[in-house]
Amino acid sequence: MPARISRFTNGVERKRKAHEKSRKGCGNCKLRRVKCDEARPQCKKCLAYGVSCNYDGKQASLDLSAQGAFQVDLSEKPPDGRTWDRADAIRVPGPYMKGLSDARNLVTIINDSLEADAEGGFGALQWGAHWCFTQKHLRIIERFQQRTVVTMGSRRVVPAYRDSVAIMAFRHTFLMHMVLSVTLLHDLHLIGCDAKTAATNIAQTALQHWNIATTLFNGVLSRPIEPHSRDALWATAALMGCSVFAYIETSDVEQAWPLKTPDPHDLSWLKLSEGKKAIWNLVNPARPDSIFSALSCDHQRLSVYAWIDENDISRIPEPMRKLFDIDEGSTVDNNVYHLPALIFSHLKDETPNQDNVLNFLAFMGNVTPEFRTLLEIKDPRALLLVSWWFKQLQDGEIWWLKRRASVEGESIRVYLDRWFGGEKGLSKTFDGLGNGRMGVEKGVPDVSWSWGDWRWGEEEGTCFTQ
Repeated sequence: MPARISRFTNGVERKRKAHEKSRKGCGNCKLRRVKCDEARPQCKKCLAYGVSCNYDGKQASLDLSAQGAFQVDLSEKPPDGRTWDRADAIRVPGPYMKGLSDARNLVTIINDSLEADAEGGFGALQWGAHWCFTQKHLRIIERFQQRTVVTMGSRRVVPAYRDSVAIMAFRHTFLMHMVLSVTLLHDLHLIGCDAKTAATNIAQTALQHWNIATTLFNGVLSRPIEPHSRDALWATAALMGCSVFAYIETSDVEQAWPLKTPDPHDLSWLKLSEGKKAIWNLVNPARPDSIFSALSCDHQRLSVYAWIDENDISRIPEPMRKLFDIDEGSTVDNNVYHLPALIFSHLKDETPNQDNVLNFLAFMGNVTPEFRTLLEIKDPRALLLVSWWFKQLQDGEIWWLKRRASVEGESIRVYLDRWFGGEKGLSKTFDGLGNGRMGVEKGVPDVSWSWGDWRWGEEEGTCFTQ
């Protein structure tokens, strides 16, 4: 075994300069393992680094300072009045920042902040071995701020998401990965199928971030919820709902639900909607100190609640009432089809946009467990209602609602036509079920038509297409 050679053999050993340890330094300097000058209220090291000092421990570690050296304005629009196009989905000019001499410094700050979150018990993965924040991710965050975030809800809620979600993502790893995932899915929507290789790479990267986000998210939910994490949890749940609805593995209707072979992940978008209700109750984003407190006003103003109270079934065409067994005696409690049919009767003449999107999402949010069970067993009347709803979403302007609505909506129409034979076959099926008022040979619409394609003649049960 070779003898060990001292590194001081050929010279005099240098002694490290002794220094007095800082016992009262701020938490950030201790975390970064640098000497703190203990200046109050802001030490020089934190001031130069661009983070808020946290002597008392109340401030989040490595929290970006509003008055730090590296301020960034992520709310700007692209210069020269440009609008976002397909090219922007892959390459973004910029970055559009103010007071930032070197983007790498900001990346370092964000990465340190996220590492601090991981060390604090929120990182379920070995951080250094798996992922670190880079300038590439910073550009994705910019696209989220300038383009994607404005599509995430109603006009009243968008400012809260735009102004706060990215900043929260700098401190919560689970939210950061969800932001990256939903933005990449938006990129995927913008480039379409024109660039298959790029689309495949983007989809894979989006799913990787999605997988990490859900792993970390579930880890946080498995422990007592920290107050400072509540808004980040709700933001993650909201973005996760958008991502689940936006991403569908195939554009082949034969391989899409309900035509495809049954799978435990079928109706994942509906199951997650139920999960979001649980998260809402857990973190209460409508509380006064939440950045999302405007949500409570939005929910209180939802038209759907007035529709339910009014229970005006006259808006539902007579043949449709017969199909769904709706009459003056039916209610949301004794007829599983009553509520979705009633909601859709108010939506049928509208196109989804940022002003009314919450009413369209209320159709999904008010699905009862009984109605979901009908969808799982592919009940034709439940499928027909969802098919009409999908048709409205497909024609709207909300990108994350369109693709699933298009593919699965067409799959439903093919399924109903194939297994129930269109108008006559569907009518005969329900006549054979012995559902009383359902036993009619006329007036049942062809399942390949949407609700808006019908007009009814004076004679009951006469159907014409426009």
